[in-house]
Amino acid sequence: MKSTAATLKQIRQHYRISQAQLAKLLNTSVRTVQHWEQADYQPSGAAVRLIQILAADDAVLPALTQFKEDDQIMYLEHDDQKLTIMDVPFRNRKEYRATLNAVISNMYEGFEPTKFDIQMAQRSYVEGSPTVQEMLDQILNEKSATSK
Repeated sequence: MKSTAATLKQIRQHYRISQAQLAKLLNTSVRTVQHWEQADYQPSGAAVRLIQILAADDAVLPALTQFKEDDQIMYLEHDDQKLTIMDVPFRNRKEYRATLNAVISNMYEGFEPTKFDIQMAQRSYVEGSPTVQEMLDQILNEKSATSK
């Protein structure tokens, strides 16, 4: 198993980024990255997980670099106890988790879900997947209801 210091150096070499660029991605100081790479001390918490993800998946770097400001933090309103997403209740943890994961994954691609989108996902568990015509009818009904 590689040390964290070696992993960080390998990540920087793989992505051809500087310590400053890595520090920015990890939301820490350049000096902290230097300390980690010199094995003076170890990262902890979310930094460890983010380093592991950067090492494991090349798609993570482009996703991280798209965020320039703190106001671009994505959040999806959800409640793990009540099994709700945007106040839409789900019947069980499996359906809730599957929908939550799918929506969040698509948010990284720029998708901004609405409550209607979550309701459509929830209905598909109860009523089965709608036909294209049913989806179009539902969207048109939703648009006409909101424009009144």
